[in-house]
Amino acid sequence: MKKKTVWFLAAACTLALMGGCGDKGGNAQTEDTKGDAAEESQAEEDADGEEKGSSAQAQAIEYDASDYVELGDYKNLKITLGAYEVTDDDVKSNIESMLYNYPDYEDLDKDTVEDGDTVNIDYEGIKDGVAFDGGTAQGAYLEIGSGSFIPGFEEGLVGKKVGEKVKLDLTFPDTYGNKELAGQAVVFNVTINKIVQKIEMTYDKITDEYITKNFAAQGYNNMEELEAGIRTQLEASNESTKATDIQDAIFDKLAEVCTIKGLPDGLLESKVTEYIEQYKSGLKANYGMEMEEYLESIGSTEEEFNQQAEEFMKESLNNQLILEAIAKKEKIDVDEEGYATYKEGIVSDYGYESEDALIEQYGEDYVKNAYLTTKTLEMLTESADISYDKNANKDAEAESAAGEKQAAGDADGEGEETEGAAGDDSVEE
Repeated sequence: MKKKTVWFLAAACTLALMGGCGDKGGNAQTEDTKGDAAEESQAEEDADGEEKGSSAQAQAIEYDASDYVELGDYKNLKITLGAYEVTDDDVKSNIESMLYNYPDYEDLDKDTVEDGDTVNIDYEGIKDGVAFDGGTAQGAYLEIGSGSFIPGFEEGLVGKKVGEKVKLDLTFPDTYGNKELAGQAVVFNVTINKIVQKIEMTYDKITDEYITKNFAAQGYNNMEELEAGIRTQLEASNESTKATDIQDAIFDKLAEVCTIKGLPDGLLESKVTEYIEQYKSGLKANYGMEMEEYLESIGSTEEEFNQQAEEFMKESLNNQLILEAIAKKEKIDVDEEGYATYKEGIVSDYGYESEDALIEQYGEDYVKNAYLTTKTLEMLTESADISYDKNANKDAEAESAAGEKQAAGDADGEGEETEGAAGDDSVEE
């Protein structure tokens, strides 16, 4: 299974999800850094009566990574990756996948709406006499019977005439995602502009007119511009994928040449608990879901989730300890200019209100440690012997396919045994 890029590296979004690990480890920090962080923490306690910041600060465990890691030859790691080129076929395939969401329409000489028809409509949603956000559109296409709109909307247009203005008194479902509208009575004022036939677009039928109609807002008005834009997007995506693949490969190699002798007492348990609590909070804040609802929706159990969280966090901590030990050995330290740029990038890329907000959530000590481990990874990347072989992609795909086939075979075998056992003991209802 492909390694996941660990939480503490350059991405603040994963940092935010995972919480801090080893932020007071000391091996990737100067004594000045630790002293400053301690003073800031104490000042916050004096001011507010309690320590601010994330649970990462509250649950920090003192340790020296060098006590837990036996470093091997971590420089000049030899890594072979697949090719990251973008071909004409890639561009074409990507455009073709987009076309499904941008069908063309042909006007029909028909004046009465029937179930299954596609209509072009204007509509405005009113709640308590005021138009609500997201409830208004002009020239929208709707297939009657598709269930795209709330119950009663599509049904209310059946039998109506082109040009007719229709008033629909409806109620949003109690389970509607927008809590301000869930269970609320509203009125939709709808104008039926025309009845049309949807035409699925294909690559060979694309015209400049079609591109302008559907992609002008994205800056594309002809095929040349569209293909160039898609190629640029794919190249950027490939670069991001390559960076992740390089990091994953480095961690794979580090695991081969370095030995983890153990984890600091209580660190794994603390970080697993932290991760699970933050996951629960994220579900609640972003999706209004409790953990039980989420697990049910994905067909998993709390036990399975906790096991996966422990496995992931153990891998993350192992990688972290190695990087911290390397940082100490290489005497990698915080440079204020680089650190300032790092914080600016996090704030900009992941929507923090300010650097102060970032520091308040995670603590200066933690963010500095994240920066130092990031610098360490950059050093390892620069020293690595990286080569690219287009055949490596094929080898990886073949290995993955073989693994899936083996897994399927194992599952079939287990399924047969389970079924036999059940057959012996089961009773028909």
